[in-house]
Amino acid sequence: MRTLSPTRLFLLVASVLLLHACDAPQEKTETKPNILFIAVDDMNDWAGFLAGHSGMKIHTPNIDRLAASSMVFTNAHTPAPACAPTRAAILTGVHHARSGAENVYWGDGPKWREFEALREVVTLEQFFQQNGYKTLGAGKIYHSQAPPWTPTSQVEPANWDFYYPSPYISHPFQIRAPDEVIYPEDVDNENRPGGGANGWWTWGAIPVPDEKMADYHVVDWASHQLGQSHDKPFFLAAGMWKPHDPWEVPQKYFDMYPLEDIVLPERRKDDLEDAFDHGRRFIMEWVLDNKQWEKIIQSYAASITFSDAMVGRLLDALEQSAYAENTIVVLWSDHGMHMGEKDNIEKFTLWERSTRVPLLISVPGMAQAGTRCDQPVSLMDLYPTLVDLTDFEQPAHLDGKSLVPQLNDPGTETSPVVSSYKFPNPKPNGVTGHAVRSMRYRYIYYPEINLEELYDHENDPNEWDNVAYKKENAQVIEEHRKVLLDLLPQMSWKEGPPDGYSIDTEGQVRKDNFESF
Repeated sequence: MRTLSPTRLFLLVASVLLLHACDAPQEKTETKPNILFIAVDDMNDWAGFLAGHSGMKIHTPNIDRLAASSMVFTNAHTPAPACAPTRAAILTGVHHARSGAENVYWGDGPKWREFEALREVVTLEQFFQQNGYKTLGAGKIYHSQAPPWTPTSQVEPANWDFYYPSPYISHPFQIRAPDEVIYPEDVDNENRPGGGANGWWTWGAIPVPDEKMADYHVVDWASHQLGQSHDKPFFLAAGMWKPHDPWEVPQKYFDMYPLEDIVLPERRKDDLEDAFDHGRRFIMEWVLDNKQWEKIIQSYAASITFSDAMVGRLLDALEQSAYAENTIVVLWSDHGMHMGEKDNIEKFTLWERSTRVPLLISVPGMAQAGTRCDQPVSLMDLYPTLVDLTDFEQPAHLDGKSLVPQLNDPGTETSPVVSSYKFPNPKPNGVTGHAVRSMRYRYIYYPEINLEELYDHENDPNEWDNVAYKKENAQVIEEHRKVLLDLLPQMSWKEGPPDGYSIDTEGQVRKDNFESF
């Protein structure tokens, strides 16, 4: 006979009591918990409960409130440091490095279905729909673009009972800040990254109240759903656009971070001398030349706090609803964010700043609420975890692993996790990279140029020193290579030094013709 974990047992008993149906059969879907699935876009570990920017206090009182009633996964990582491949991987349960859906950037419609490995796969929301749940979605869950940009949505309409505002335009219109704010005369707007003087890579205060923001509308709709009577359990997904750029939010959030109080992240001018050149250093150079670094930090912090306020409104709606005691809450961000570290602004790298993400899971009655799990986990683990918590059988295609053992005991060991990305540079074919994050180390391999990186987080949390070619680390390298081989059996390593780099007798690797700024 199957033994229920304490968490599952509580959910089953609580649901039955709530329905006043102690004699109801276990298989009836009415006994299942609801799921509130909250996605925030581009939020790194600066959120208050993780305190990833030690020099500044980033105000996230609402997410911190959720953390106090959740398991906090402090070492959670994205499968990809970009929106589209990450979201397709999380929601299909198939790692994009294995499916090939590495860069489905701007496609409209469920373009990820065009990959052979994903043609017939049952997605997360589809799984719950097929198992008796009402599926409700709003905002950015799959990759999308919101108006006034060219509107795109990779949502698959048939999998949702209703999607707000539409499965075809999955995010409301977003107001921009005034041109004089986002394109000031004292900067080089003609050469501004992201499209020059008409581009999207901008920041500044919007002179409107919260109610005019697109994410406010998403939360309004999701909150309305929490106030309705539902005849079966629901899977409610709400996706916030912020703190994704443009970093433009109402003025009151900027007021919380005066420019004179901004603390810049640590930066080493020679940081990339022993590492991969991500092809984005020109962005950081423009930021420094135009004296915009402090303003970017201010704007990103303001956008995080705005997003936190929207999450707070949704949590309030849940707490005031009839579903507060029988709803699993998951909060996750699709990837992290560089704010100048390693000469990068934004994501699109395989270092800690890009892959580490906030991840909270709250289960009603959980004994470990407010506890931290420091084991490495992946957002790929969300699908199997939710299946496990709702006591269904696991689909065979999932690459992740259930985190229920860690919800019961945060000290339970996990396996290292993999993040992968297809870099568009150098042209014409780009370079693929794969990162393995274990409890102590980060290992990265770029097969096309035969470059390996290894960072010892116990001694080098900033990932400044690549020690992959030190003789004493040969065993560590071998162990992390095996993790990649488990996911990608076709992977191979070439003999000899990496292309464009030199290695001295001490195992120090240097990029040829490196220039700092």
